[in-house]
Amino acid sequence: MDESSGFLVESGPNGSIVLNPGDSLDLEEHPDIAMRRGYCCGMDGEWGPNLACACGAIIATLYSDCYQVQELRLQPDAVERCE
Repeated sequence: MDESSGFLVESGPNGSIVLNPGDSLDLEEHPDIAMRRGYCCGMDGEWGPNLACACGAIIATLYSDCYQVQELRLQPDAVERCE
């Protein structure tokens, strides 16, 4: 549990923002095909951030394969939370 926000954080960098994969805003796959690895149904995220914004900055990790919890984790050092 992240004390400052009250959100449950299972893994990933401290301060990660976790979203439903369907809530992403036009993110693109990592330009390096090796970072987009997965198995039968999607990306596994095991090698780290695998999504980029339109400007090319690598900002998120998508976990979308069938054997794992489906989630999108925004990198805390790449995004800013605005109130």
